[in-house]
Amino acid sequence: MYVLMHEVMHTLGFSNYQFPNFIDANGKTLTGHIKSMSVGGSTHTVLVIPTLTEKLRKFFGCSTIPGVVLENGGSGATDGSHLERKLFVYEAMSSGSVYGRRVSEFSLGVLEASGWYNIDYSYAEPYYFGQGQGCSFINNKCTTTPQFPLEFCAGNRGCAAHGRAGGSCNSDSLAEGCKYINPMIDLDCENDDGADFAAFPELQTFGRTAGSKCFTGTLSSLRQAPGSTKTFCLKFQCSGSGSGTKMQVTAGKNTFTCSQAGTVKIPGYNGVIDCPDPLTFCNTVAVKYCPRNCMGRGTCSNGVCQCRSGYKGVDCALRG
Repeated sequence: MYVLMHEVMHTLGFSNYQFPNFIDANGKTLTGHIKSMSVGGSTHTVLVIPTLTEKLRKFFGCSTIPGVVLENGGSGATDGSHLERKLFVYEAMSSGSVYGRRVSEFSLGVLEASGWYNIDYSYAEPYYFGQGQGCSFINNKCTTTPQFPLEFCAGNRGCAAHGRAGGSCNSDSLAEGCKYINPMIDLDCENDDGADFAAFPELQTFGRTAGSKCFTGTLSSLRQAPGSTKTFCLKFQCSGSGSGTKMQVTAGKNTFTCSQAGTVKIPGYNGVIDCPDPLTFCNTVAVKYCPRNCMGRGTCSNGVCQCRSGYKGVDCALRG
């Protein structure tokens, strides 16, 4: 579905072939909005459109980001027609196939900035990669700066920034040398068959309506020493607010409280489960939402789609 949406958005205007055809409010062709600029030490094509630049500056917490930074690597079909991978790893208009991508306000904002469309932003999906990380996230090489929380990784295994799946820590030719968690379908908490690939499936919960998210840990059996980092799909419940935010996490028959970042032991196992910072977790990856606003085939109620007759699924995308 996301590959199809990605390609359709190219056709609608998200393409270096279409950027010169952007128009203003009076229907006149825009000029001067496509610039070649140095960002983060390398040259990029940047779309400089004030309303969209304002969105980006507010999101990243960086008053100097000049506009929409486009990809400067890959082939001619990639270069200049996608969002820069380092800054938008999990966005639907980043190049290539990264599992669990989302259509954010930024790719929709490019279509709005084209002048050809009115955008209903209720269809934008929650997106947190790089949020509030400041100008260092935009301008610094991640190989020479400290790792950023949730975004870049240094180990072998971890949870993707959207919290939906575990994956391996690696880079690619478009990521400016940055390593990120590339989520795997086998480790996806929404994969109904996830238990077939899981370490200690008796502790985990899988499925599109399960409500579980990815946690890391080093659990092993009592006969073994604590192992390397693994990922676990665990159900949880957030409560409280501000510094009082807590999480009740369920691992099989065990329930424990995460009141701050740290580790917890699980009876019957060696190793630990990692507690993420509950305030960050509960206000980002744990936020309930209706995927793609129920595809226009239902209504959203408390983050759950109520599908019209004839449709079903968590996003009402299926007929039934």
